[in-house]
Amino acid sequence: MAIYKPTLNFLNTVKVETKYSKSYVQDPRDALFLSTIKDIEPTIITEVTDLLELGFTTSDAMYKKVSDALAQGGIDTIIVYGVDVSADAVNLTPEKIMTTYEDEPAALNYSILILDVVNVESAKKWAAAFKPLIDKKHLFIQLNKVDNTLVEINNFRTEYAVSNITTFVADNDENIDNVDAITWARARNRDLGSYIVHSTEVRGVRQPDFTKTEQMNLKDYGLNFISNPIRGKFHIQNGLANNGEPVELHLYKLWELWTLKERLTRLQIEIDKIPTNQSGFEMLEATIKGVIFTAKDMGIAKAIAGDPFAVEVRTDADGNNFNYLLGKVELQFPSEEDIRNSDFKFRYFHTLLDGVRHVDVAGYITQTGELVLGGNK
Repeated sequence: MAIYKPTLNFLNTVKVETKYSKSYVQDPRDALFLSTIKDIEPTIITEVTDLLELGFTTSDAMYKKVSDALAQGGIDTIIVYGVDVSADAVNLTPEKIMTTYEDEPAALNYSILILDVVNVESAKKWAAAFKPLIDKKHLFIQLNKVDNTLVEINNFRTEYAVSNITTFVADNDENIDNVDAITWARARNRDLGSYIVHSTEVRGVRQPDFTKTEQMNLKDYGLNFISNPIRGKFHIQNGLANNGEPVELHLYKLWELWTLKERLTRLQIEIDKIPTNQSGFEMLEATIKGVIFTAKDMGIAKAIAGDPFAVEVRTDADGNNFNYLLGKVELQFPSEEDIRNSDFKFRYFHTLLDGVRHVDVAGYITQTGELVLGGNK
């Protein structure tokens, strides 16, 4: 299969923000597994033993991460790449490594980066490199409680509190369960919009070794770790990016941004002329709305009777009704410069169809039942 590397796109500009409150397009789930201890060309592997042919051993961190990811099931291929940072630690910066990868003839698109070996200091360097890539990439960083205190790990999280960096905590550095690789695999082997990372079941892991105090601190910090609340059931706890938003929210944003760009670009190329009148407006509006309807079908956008642009009536504790518009696409009033440049500027929003993150149940047991007057229940 020929590798497609697109040129720059000058036809449109798309910016998607996520406003999360508690009241073929590149797939944002694709990951690159990067080794920092061995030089490896971009390679697609289908099973963990392929790493042995690339010079890894079963005790290498990369081998364990790939093994943990494949153990989740549903993963057909993994992209691996390697740069021996020890060969030139000064010049082989994260920025240099990423640029070198992009220039590789066999380089493939990826959205999520997973590193094999990282400590707090190297994590900061990678986080600084990824922070500006909020519309392009997502960095999964895993640290362990043996080499770092939970306070140090949380300080890293707060220093780089952005939506495209997610911090995971492992309980040790031997026989480790790689929460970053496991989380990616569970996200990759299901449809975007069909799950939330928090409470996602994981497989093939052992009993986590966190004290109760450590578990409470991890939860309160918003750091991600494996939890085992009932026998035989393990899940990802928190599922939050460093800024406190759900990890999947940033993946939705990447999907939406790339899908909008792809569909608008296709329209602009295939239509000989999009007129700067009502007809042209309706063409572009329909394209943008089409993406939001696709998000609705995926389980990302909230809808009423199938309409992500409907009005939802919500009732407060006092019985007052309030109308909430779920979504809207509108053309901004054009300036004279916009008219001269034939520039249509749209703004839109839609409402996230979130998933349940906590259930709070209160009840009581009675010996007599509850008296009902007037026959009413």
